[in-house]
Amino acid sequence: MAFHFPDALSELVAILAAIVLLGIAGTRLRQPLLVIFIAAGIIVGPSGLNWVRSTEEIHVLAEIGLALLLFVVGLKLDPKLIKTSGTAALTAGLAQVTFTTAAGYLVGIALGMDSTSAAYVAVAITFSSTIIVVKLLSDKREADSLHGQMALGILIVQDIVVVLLMVLLSTLAHNAAAGPLLSLVLIITKSLGLIAVVALLNIFVMPRVLSRISRSGELLVLFAIAWALSLSTLSNLLGFSREIGAFAAGISMASSEYKDLLGAKLVSLRDFLLMFFFVELGARFDVGSIGSQVYQAIPLSIFVIIAKPLIIMTIMALMGYRKRTNFLTGLTMAQVSEFSLILMAMGVGLGHIDQGTAGLITLVGMVTIGASVYMINYSLQLYEKISPYISVFEIKKDVVAPAESVQDEPIDVMLFGLGRYGSIIADQMQERGRRVVGVDFNPQAVRTWNECGGMALFGDAEDPEFLSRLPLSKIRWMVNSVRDPAITQTFLVSARHAGFGGCLAVAASSEDEVQQFYESGANLVFLPFEDAAVQAVDLIIEKEREIVRKQMDSLIERMEGHFIICGYGRMGQQIAKDLSKAQVPFVVVECNPEQLPKLEEQNIPHVVGKASEDAVLLRAGIKRAKGLISVAPTDEDNVFIVLTARVLNPNLTIVARSILEENEDKLRRAGADCVMSPYMLGGRRMAAAITKPDAVDFLEMLLHSGETDKGVARVIIPSGSATSGRTLGEIGLWNKYGVTVLAVRRDGKGIINPGPDFTINDGDELIVLGSEDQIESARKELAVH
Repeated sequence: MAFHFPDALSELVAILAAIVLLGIAGTRLRQPLLVIFIAAGIIVGPSGLNWVRSTEEIHVLAEIGLALLLFVVGLKLDPKLIKTSGTAALTAGLAQVTFTTAAGYLVGIALGMDSTSAAYVAVAITFSSTIIVVKLLSDKREADSLHGQMALGILIVQDIVVVLLMVLLSTLAHNAAAGPLLSLVLIITKSLGLIAVVALLNIFVMPRVLSRISRSGELLVLFAIAWALSLSTLSNLLGFSREIGAFAAGISMASSEYKDLLGAKLVSLRDFLLMFFFVELGARFDVGSIGSQVYQAIPLSIFVIIAKPLIIMTIMALMGYRKRTNFLTGLTMAQVSEFSLILMAMGVGLGHIDQGTAGLITLVGMVTIGASVYMINYSLQLYEKISPYISVFEIKKDVVAPAESVQDEPIDVMLFGLGRYGSIIADQMQERGRRVVGVDFNPQAVRTWNECGGMALFGDAEDPEFLSRLPLSKIRWMVNSVRDPAITQTFLVSARHAGFGGCLAVAASSEDEVQQFYESGANLVFLPFEDAAVQAVDLIIEKEREIVRKQMDSLIERMEGHFIICGYGRMGQQIAKDLSKAQVPFVVVECNPEQLPKLEEQNIPHVVGKASEDAVLLRAGIKRAKGLISVAPTDEDNVFIVLTARVLNPNLTIVARSILEENEDKLRRAGADCVMSPYMLGGRRMAAAITKPDAVDFLEMLLHSGETDKGVARVIIPSGSATSGRTLGEIGLWNKYGVTVLAVRRDGKGIINPGPDFTINDGDELIVLGSEDQIESARKELAVH
């Protein structure tokens, strides 16, 4: 016997208590609240405890809940969001709605339904639950994945279609007596009128009102609710459903700066009031009819859980997506939408279908929603089991150039994942002069990137075969921006297994994953929620400098017999250029921040610091160095550098620059073996270019032009040499090695162009002309004892 409550409030309290108790049990089974609300409605309704008496009050709350649901949906339909969903999601969504509706209609007819009921059932099972899918994907942190973005795009298309369908049904029902043609005219007229009213208010009234009330968050929320209910009422007066007006109200505020605040504040109120709709729906459900509906509910549930995902997988396969993306996207759609239940309730109200048909979809909804929760939560495990059997849903397409097409040039960054986060990283890297090659298994993203002038490949971070075809030795960084721990882990292992010796950077979703990825071989791990894309690029650049610095320090530590250039101004840069050309090892010491980027860009071994400090010169390997060239900006700096260098290495050959002539003697006394004034040298050379142009041209060609492999070198005759006391003609350096003796320095005096009768003595310095190999051969003979 039913228990009667003294008033409506007591009845609502009892219903809420029942929902809470049932919710505790339902959440332990990981069931969404939507199923729990419907189940609670069945229990407290006529088929159960029969507590529901205040049907009018519950219906009003349900109507407000529906209005807020449509308002929030409209609020999130920003044109920018629809644009970012892309043509791929639009195409897949429209194709899915078309083919699923057609197939569902045939199933309905096969189950013995009349054409109207079959049409309603077909449309109802076509749509999927935006609330449930978004909630589950967000909990799994897959909302930003490729299959998450595709699912969201398809759901947006579905929401728009179902709302337009509700507009059409309600308007046709209100104007049925006017005839088809007149009904169409009335629909268009009233629709344009509603759009005009909303547009005018949105342009001339809404901005001023929102700016005045935005200072109070509570007042802003109250205005949004009043606005939604006002347009809902206006819509009803025009012959549309109330839900359409609420949806239009949401769209009118979708581009405002307050949409996120309103969406966040209205969610809890929306969910609370929407609960009464599902409770009312459950209360109307006739449990006694389950037996007669089972034979229809089972095939329809199978269609939603199996056939509907297969339709989506087929569509996406034809569009060029991989089977993994196709499967995970299709799996998210394996349930009936809350809009389907609203649509069926509208059909009952309009007299198009009976309560039994609506109850059938309610039953199918409870079954499919309950099943899809587990399917989405365990989607990756399901994919691992079924992956070998669904290869037919992956059609190989040459959407872009293959991996072999990037073999020629070095790659600074190979970026896996060209989503929003990855695309910003790629843009920032290119702005900083890095060559970036993108990789994605979204054909649309690859096409878009290539059309914008970038270089992108169609590939998968998890595919070892794809990684093995890449020019791994030419890649400095491989960056994975996809926030999927399973994919990232496989990427790290596969990259190292394929022989990649460069740096790996990956995105993580939690601190636990950060530690895990570092242990798996990542050089850098960043958190997209904390590290914005620009900051992530800064981290990569900083890490790159750190790695390059360690490699450079290791190189300098292994150097012996090298030269140290102190100062990297114009003269230091020219000296470095000439030493590099002669393949002479050297290290630059520089402290000017304006010159450091040049050293880094050219990857020149360098030490940052003041060359007059002992620690800096020791880091430059002065103990093992052959010589030091001091070209600091001032003579004072050069004096201190020479003094420090001479103390650290007494046997070092030191050449210093002098700007003022009076400082040359100070530099020599400080320990310089040779002091040069750029102004004096420049003046002499300019005078020689006038007085002895042929000689200057010859020396320029010989020393700097690069047109010959010949050069000038000094060879010292060691004590006890077998050639000592013999003439140049007897030694025969030209005949044996092609080496010409240009001059001989003896006792501080120079003997220019010695003849074949000139006798060589111990300690003589021969200035010779020849190639590097020729001079080295001559040096060996002159050193024989």
